[in-house]
Formats: sequence, C-alpha cells, structure tokens
Amino acid sequence: MSMSPRFIPVVVAATLFLTGCGVESKNPLSTPGTSTIDTRLEGIYGQNREKSSDELEGWHFHYRGAKAAANGQPRVTPFLEVLHVVHAKEGGLRGDAYHALTTHLGGHDYISFAGIGPGGGKGQASSYGFARYEVSWSGDLRVWLVSADALARAIKAGKLHGTVKHHEWLSDDVYLTDSTERLAAFVAASDPAVLFSGKPLVFHRLAR
Repeated sequence: MSMSPRFIPVVVAATLFLTGCGVESKNPLSTPGTSTIDTRLEGIYGQNREKSSDELEGWHFHYRGAKAAANGQPRVTPFLEVLHVVHAKEGGLRGDAYHALTTHLGGHDYISFAGIGPGGGKGQASSYGFARYEVSWSGDLRVWLVSADALARAIKAGKLHGTVKHHEWLSDDVYLTDSTERLAAFVAASDPAVLFSGKPLVFHRLAR
C-alpha cells in the first residue's frame, strides 16, 4: 500500500487498529454536532504485540477540552484525541497522533479517525478510517476495523459512492466519497459482524 498522505490515517499498522485496512473516506460517520462523547474511552491503554517484539507502546485517549463556560465549569468537545507512543527496542521514542469522532448507530458504537500530523500537532485531516468498538466491564477496549471487501461490494452494487482499486493478492483499496449522512445510514442498516469482520484488536486499560 502506498504511504501517500491519503493513506496515513489508515496505515496505523499495529498502531491504532489494524494493518492494511485499505479503506479511507472523505467524510466521517458523524459531524461534531451529531457525535457522542463516550467518556468510557478516556484513559491509557497497552496493546498486545507479537511475542517476537521487544517494543513497548502505549495509547492515550482523551477528549479535547474547550474554554470554560461562564460559570467556570470546564467543557469537553466531541473531538477525541489519541496519542500513540512506542518505546523502540533500538532506543528512542516514536509516536503518532490522531483525532476521532465517536458515534452511536443502530445500537453499536463507532469511531471515525484521522491522522493529525507528527507530534500531535493540530493539522488538517485528509481522510478518515472507520472502526466499531466495545468497552468491557473492566475498561478494556476491543476494536474492529471496517472491511474493505464489504465496502467494495457496496460501491460496486451502487449502495455507496466511491472508488475501488483492485489488488490481486491484497484487499481492495477503497475510497469513499459519500456524505456523512449517507455513510451513517448505511452503517446503521448493516450487519456489524459483516461490515466490521475479522479478529478484534484488544487494548488493555492501564489507567484513567
């Protein structure tokens, strides 16, 4: 897969969700006005890695704050900020930063995420990736990325607007151009086990 700026949000490779998703969207599943604020997500997580890896990594999830209201109470925005930090086995640190919008559709919770540049600086997102998530009673987070194959079928059937780039040995690359409203309606009406198939990644809560 190309590492062009368009693909940065979805190439999170053992990072935010899953390697090789092959899906990006011009629009998120919800606008700031229609997004939920799911405070269950806030905290610090560790992620299972391959046994052969000596690298340590952590995930910080936190909703961006806003200027306090007139009564002095702090305010929370719908923008979820995600910082991923890796302690590389060869020494030093590297990291990635994302912002996300969470939404509740058809009885399930979803997240639209996009890269915001090195070091977590504020930047303009070029595209979004999608995932479904669940938070367990213990606070652990399970995440399923959207299926490129399922979206490719939807585009070919005329159910969604977008383009599909076929690869012989890999999943298709999908670029969605539909509006937020149409994307949300499609996801809400779909079977999550089909649209967000595959083995979930598990993030273990370390602290709030």
